[in-house]
Amino acid sequence: MKKKYWLAILSSLLLVQIVYYYNTVTAQRKDVKVPESALIQTTAKDNEVPKEATSTTKTDTEKNAEEEIIFEKNAATEYYDLNSDYVGWLNIEDTAVDYPVVRGKDNEFYLKHNFYKEEDVLGAIFMDYRNAGMGLDKHTILYGHYAKYGQMFKDLDRYLSEDFLTNHSEFVFTDSFTKRTYKIFSVHPSDANPKFLDVSFEENEFPDFVETLKNESIFSSDTPVSPEDNILTLVTCNYDVKDGRLFIHAVEITE
Repeated sequence: MKKKYWLAILSSLLLVQIVYYYNTVTAQRKDVKVPESALIQTTAKDNEVPKEATSTTKTDTEKNAEEEIIFEKNAATEYYDLNSDYVGWLNIEDTAVDYPVVRGKDNEFYLKHNFYKEEDVLGAIFMDYRNAGMGLDKHTILYGHYAKYGQMFKDLDRYLSEDFLTNHSEFVFTDSFTKRTYKIFSVHPSDANPKFLDVSFEENEFPDFVETLKNESIFSSDTPVSPEDNILTLVTCNYDVKDGRLFIHAVEITE
């Protein structure tokens, strides 16, 4: 009987302790305050990047991109703005030949109009209308008047001197993207024969055409011209021949 009595007392004491512990822990939890930063971290998604980090990274990337990318204006732009027919610039050292080159819809307009499309007896230096330009042609042809006071292509007659040819065998024609160097392989005055002005060739015609030009030259030349090369011809008037022309043929040697 006594044993049952003590067991009942011990059970009651144990129950009282359990209730007391539960109330104490509950009261402590009510007093706990979760820091605001902890709330943000627990509500953010695992793959979400804080706004501050995103903003900083983007700004740094943009700054690096601005420092690495530098855009330079194409020098030809100003000439295109003046005349949309602009195709390049021709320069021959120690001569007056230092001009912009245009291309019209035919080979007549720029005989009597200058670079600004104004009426002018001196005309302009112009490319054959059949040419595409940009180094795409097998045979590029540039025309200019023989002006007695030295303008336009007057100085081309200096190539009738072998000494001048030897010392000025190369000249430069710069298109919108490439500076192209040419080396002269033939110089000859002739009548206005269209056979020197072909711009398109069948498979085996180009080597024969080049050979014809070399044979016409008043000076011998050892400048090689291969079937894969492109050539350029300068044409102006020559008064030593009736209805004459001076033809100067050069091969592109741009490296």
